[in-house]
Amino acid sequence: MAMAGRSVDSAEARHGLFQDALADWTNDDVLQTKEARAALGARHPTALRVLDWPELRALFAKYDPPATQHGLRDRRFGLLSVAVAALGLVLALASPLAIGAERAVEMLAAALVVAGLAIMGFHRLGAKSKSRALGQRFGAERVRALYFQAVLANLDLVSRAMTDDAALGEWKMARGRLLDHLPEPEDLPGQVPKLAGPVDDDAEAWVAPEWSNPPPPPEPSAQLELLLRLLRGQRMDGQIDYVERKLGASLGAPGQRAAVVRMLSRLLLGAAGVTGAIAAVLVLGMGRALGDTDVKLALEVTAGAVVAVMALAMLNDGRLLAGDAERYAAYLAAVSKARTRFDRGGVAEKLTALREMEVICYRDLRAFIGAHWRSR
Repeated sequence: MAMAGRSVDSAEARHGLFQDALADWTNDDVLQTKEARAALGARHPTALRVLDWPELRALFAKYDPPATQHGLRDRRFGLLSVAVAALGLVLALASPLAIGAERAVEMLAAALVVAGLAIMGFHRLGAKSKSRALGQRFGAERVRALYFQAVLANLDLVSRAMTDDAALGEWKMARGRLLDHLPEPEDLPGQVPKLAGPVDDDAEAWVAPEWSNPPPPPEPSAQLELLLRLLRGQRMDGQIDYVERKLGASLGAPGQRAAVVRMLSRLLLGAAGVTGAIAAVLVLGMGRALGDTDVKLALEVTAGAVVAVMALAMLNDGRLLAGDAERYAAYLAAVSKARTRFDRGGVAEKLTALREMEVICYRDLRAFIGAHWRSR
């Protein structure tokens, strides 16, 4: 299971500024790893037999890794464009040293800079790759939602199945049919433009439409009490742990990265302004030719700083990062509120809090897709 209740301070103690706070994230809230299943089985073997869902785990693996891979591929593509442009700028700065071949080096440098900028533009405006990545992410999160919603919709059966083999067989048959409610992976990219819009009705949060109406609470039992406690840990604590990492102090956290991007962009724009002014003074005030070494150097530094700002904007959209940080903070507050409601209430209130959690997760997912789709 996802580790529960980790504080921001302890997360930052483990993950420094230049470390990925989610490098060891394993989706254990849906028991995706052998270690998570072994840990649950060692403590609560009766719970493992109802909460381990091999077919859903296999389906989750069809969605989640491709979503992550699409994102990594897009980022590598962006880094390639920056590397090409940066190489061109380095050659431009070094061209005065290429005695006898200055013109050829300058032309090659210009071609590389233009190529890098062209790749940036193509990457920035391309919608197909973005729709694939967002579609796969939506699919993965709907599989995750099905895991918890199926248990919530069948609490009485699942509670009995913890100790009753006949009920366990019935539960396995019931959940096998539920997988048909999930969309096919190949259909999701085409749905992204609609998913990027607002949520019309909270009933959309439920994978099976009939689950939007809450069932009557089951009879109290030791099995139900344990099941609810585990659902709290897997669904609520797991999400809080994830978001606290996202809001940590590492450069992988959107808020921290947005602040660094803003600072670097301002410094680079300031440098571009200064060197551009120097070039203007040299040409207009001192009568230097544009081909003079000092003028060319000033102009090349100006161009380099501007390209660097463009690269930062492409790879790290400051407004998107700041928006992500705000969204994560709001999500953390909403999930924490639902968990408090769970902790303070009886069975009915706990069920209400868990159902509220599904709506919170879905609304955040749609907000994520909308923000990232519009940023393309």
